[in-house]
Amino acid sequence: MLHFLFIFLFVLFQPFGLQKSDIQGNWSGFIEVGEDQLRISIVFSYSDGILDGSLDIPQQNAFNLPIEVLEFDDGKIDFQFQTGSGPAIFRGNIHNGEPHIVGEFEQVGERLPFTLQKRPSDQGLRAGMPEKDILIETRAGKVHGSLILTNPESPIVILLSGSGAQDRDENIAGFRVFRELSGLLYQQGYSSFRYDDRGIGLSEGEPDATIHELGEDLSDVMHYLKMNYGSRFSGFVLIGHSQGGMVATLMAEYAGLNGIIFMASPFLRGDQIIDEQIRLLSAASGVTEGVLETNLQFQQRIYDIVRTEGDWAEIERDLSERLEEQINQLPEQQRAALGDMSAFVQSQVNRQLSAAKSRWFKSMIEFETAEKISKITVPMLAVFGDKDMQVTAEQNRAKAGELKAANNLELEIVVIEEANHLFQKANTGMPSEYGMLERKFASGFIDAITNWLEQLD
Repeated sequence: MLHFLFIFLFVLFQPFGLQKSDIQGNWSGFIEVGEDQLRISIVFSYSDGILDGSLDIPQQNAFNLPIEVLEFDDGKIDFQFQTGSGPAIFRGNIHNGEPHIVGEFEQVGERLPFTLQKRPSDQGLRAGMPEKDILIETRAGKVHGSLILTNPESPIVILLSGSGAQDRDENIAGFRVFRELSGLLYQQGYSSFRYDDRGIGLSEGEPDATIHELGEDLSDVMHYLKMNYGSRFSGFVLIGHSQGGMVATLMAEYAGLNGIIFMASPFLRGDQIIDEQIRLLSAASGVTEGVLETNLQFQQRIYDIVRTEGDWAEIERDLSERLEEQINQLPEQQRAALGDMSAFVQSQVNRQLSAAKSRWFKSMIEFETAEKISKITVPMLAVFGDKDMQVTAEQNRAKAGELKAANNLELEIVVIEEANHLFQKANTGMPSEYGMLERKFASGFIDAITNWLEQLD
């Protein structure tokens, strides 16, 4: 297995034919294997300007396999996933109308037909619940979201998604985190609003937005809700998942803010969080100490270039050389399966550096989270999963406790046992495990949130 560099681990295009909002989402279909059908499910999503996704093959007990989109243009889409014997490639033609993809699946020289059909989106709306889609004009463009209003004595909870542009349901490996959370909040009598991030779902705008630009979107959303629905709720509570907690801190002085819930959110600067992710995921993947230290040094060079807006040429050249060296260590059959090595290496370099070159990445690694939290005067709740491999409980809980003591913050800290970054009951906490787990929250998570909310009433 290749131990490619961990350039970006924060848990995440203008094609002809289907556009962004058309290709992203859930697709299901099958590969024809003789007279049998091998069922497959695919989620396409945009993360940091790149289209990729995950693949499930339930009959083979394979879930959440990462896929790489090789081409998406002129009514075509080619994508692949890695196997022990090299890449398995889907080459498809996109048909509009009722969107579907028809093409050929290729693995180790064998070619089989496949078909995919896009599943219709319900835009988060549910029967039996007072939920409706609303449109909000922001300075970045139109934002769409799902509003649920319950009793007027309670605050309205606004849900803020993690890194990488997310839809309102924050669908990660099939677990629709915010859809589930908003439904449980409704059952406890709390209003909520969740919305599609810029350029995702039904919302307009450029997905490559800085942390402060996402804060502007939130400010516009809160102003709209206050002006149009203010008589239906008593104030605002922000729940920020992962990066969403960083965005929430920007509204700490908003006059109608009742409190903030940090849901697996970092209490450290973004580059420190990424470095810790690299250490944890490297250890879990069997990466040697020497390779780990080399990767961390390489990562530091990237931070330096991002901060100084320097030249990427040397980094790109070094990364290409390292990738070629690793590929040359593979068995001949696996090397041959990669096709044109130069093209493959260049595609990997582009993918691994695309996030780091974004405007968003610079804002994230420079965002002084602890400094902002230290000045917040409203009540706060920080909830961590003890098996979280993306925003670790140990590291961030310690910083939260330090800030609380030093600044006399009204901050409650809770750690949910056996929970991962999505607050599922987990085995390892690895991101690759998300799609294999039960799509519900671990015991104690909802109680921690609702018990804290009750104290605000």
